Amino acid sequence: MTFGKSSGSRSLRLPAAFLTWLFLSGSAPMSMAQAAPPSAREGSPGWTVEQLLESLAKNQLAEVRFEETASSDLLTQPLKTQGILRFIPPTGLEKHITAPYDERYLVEGDTVLVESKTKGTNRTLSLHDYPALRGFIEAFRSTLANDVITLRRWYSVTLQGEPQRWVLVLRPLDNDVRALVESIRFSGERERVSRIEIRAPDGDRSVMVIATGAP
Repeated sequence: MTFGKSSGSRSLRLPAAFLTWLFLSGSAPMSMAQAAPPSAREGSPGWTVEQLLESLAKNQLAEVRFEETASSDLLTQPLKTQGILRFIPPTGLEKHITAPYDERYLVEGDTVLVESKTKGTNRTLSLHDYPALRGFIEAFRSTLANDVITLRRWYSVTLQGEPQRWVLVLRPLDNDVRALVESIRFSGERERVSRIEIRAPDGDRSVMVIATGAP
């Protein structure tokens, strides 16, 4: 999946590669949306975004396994990765890719650690210096942490379906984030997220399937 250009090349593998894109391009600070519109709802009457996020926060596992498939016109075939996702309340988030290479992306508060055991490299950055990255991360962190206020500050939020089978659609409000991300769709059943799809404006796509149960 593609998220921008730098030195004539585009980055792949989302959401992990989004960090790489920022490192290469030196993304400039962006202005936050002044006002966030209320959530749209197309699902069951009386069922709200607030209720869904509260349910997710109460019933989430500390870590889950995932398989992610990235599709891009730069790839001859889809790129498949697998690994572990961890949420460390209230602001910690980790994505550890274990195959076909070893990379770890750890968010703790306003700090991001990028570590590649395969390449033998690591890098730390502050979200204060990369506000576009903060906007992208908050799609995941705010959803898992039941932080509706922050989520709506960055995204237009639409809830579809019903509690038994639902889709939460996020569309960026900020122009800089919107240039990179068209939409992020969380799909699930009751209090469990089973699928996360990220679409870019150029048509590239990343689909993450989350396994049931702990690793």
